[in-house]
Amino acid sequence: MYQYHFNGSLHEAQGRAADMKLKEPRSLPQVTTAVTLFADIVGYTQHCESLDPEEAFLLLADFYRRTSQATTLHDAAIVDHFGDEVLAVWKGKAPLAVQAFRALRCGFAILVEMERWNAWRAKSNLPAVKAGIGIHAGPVLLGRPYADECHQPSVFGDTVNIASRLERQTRRLGTDIVISEELYRLVAQVAGDTALLDYFPSALSVTLSGRARPLAVRPAIFHPWSMKESA
Repeated sequence: MYQYHFNGSLHEAQGRAADMKLKEPRSLPQVTTAVTLFADIVGYTQHCESLDPEEAFLLLADFYRRTSQATTLHDAAIVDHFGDEVLAVWKGKAPLAVQAFRALRCGFAILVEMERWNAWRAKSNLPAVKAGIGIHAGPVLLGRPYADECHQPSVFGDTVNIASRLERQTRRLGTDIVISEELYRLVAQVAGDTALLDYFPSALSVTLSGRARPLAVRPAIFHPWSMKESA
């Protein structure tokens, strides 16, 4: 017969059990408008097949560091990480069109940084790393999913999901950045120099995974990093 020996008082046991419970949200999320950008390493799983765990970790850490330089430079309000994905969010008092312009410039800056990284990797006889980027704007829920203050606020909702799906479309459309038509129109309101928008001349109607209605999107027609001043 198995016996369970417990050391400690019932009060201590109850305290430990309470600590193990999932913390409830501190408050309901706040509805706001924002611009969301998703970037990830294309073929990260394939990269990992030929890497030791330490090497896979260093690859991811380097990707985080390099994308962080771009998101910081372009004033992203929130930066979150999910595996090999980076989520950057622009929100605040500035008009949404201004936030959209910053996000698009950030997307180009990430690709420029990827080119620099790949130049270094080529000298070290390492394979190139490619990033895919999707950007969308719209309403989001902003809040902390856990009660403790150590977790930064994050965003949730359809706008976030669409940006993630747009990033996945870069594989199907053979490009580096895919933006929504909504984002394109926002940027057009404030972009005095149309060089960035010239990379997105045509709108396509696509049905994103998990969505019933098609969405108008604009893929970049060639590598934006060929024009470094765009970043």
